[in-house]
Amino acid sequence: MHVGRGGCKAKAMTDLTLWHAPLSRSTRILWLLEEIGCAYRLEALPSSRTLDSALHPARPPALRDGEAMMHETGAMAEWLCETRAAHLWREPGAPGRAGWLDWLHFSETMVQHVARREEAGAPEHLTAALRLLDAWIGGSEWLLSEFSGADCQIGYSVWVSSQVKSLDDHPALAAYLGRCAARPAFQAAFGGRDVRLK
Repeated sequence: MHVGRGGCKAKAMTDLTLWHAPLSRSTRILWLLEEIGCAYRLEALPSSRTLDSALHPARPPALRDGEAMMHETGAMAEWLCETRAAHLWREPGAPGRAGWLDWLHFSETMVQHVARREEAGAPEHLTAALRLLDAWIGGSEWLLSEFSGADCQIGYSVWVSSQVKSLDDHPALAAYLGRCAARPAFQAAFGGRDVRLK
């Protein structure tokens, strides 16, 4: 059993289990769990040795919470924030709700651009996504007014992107990734690996 750093207040532990392959997309959820501070079980899957295997793990990560079972990290993030971390969530009707949802799911768009980087036109799509995010984050420390679950999703996607494309042309985004990497929960999720920009 693992207990994250944040201190879970919203919901008692049921049967919360994350199946996780190091550096894969499930890292987003491991980071979020560490931010929340809930107790959880971690079932380790084979280590991802390359970026491609991190993007496409042989066995898909999953999250079980009692009777609920999920396989998409966006759904997992929404569920965990809704049930355990109101401070990292934007509930329906709350200011910033649409932006929170938009950024939460834009993270998968970014990862898809990385996964398809060898296809015609894909590098331009990744550059455009990084440029858009760089312009947005240039005026704020985090995606919204304060750190949220959307930052766990996007922060991981920015890290993945930085492994295939330099962020030298996106200084605000590089600084954002630095702030993410400085968080103790991020460091715990990455298991002490060197996650500096390439």
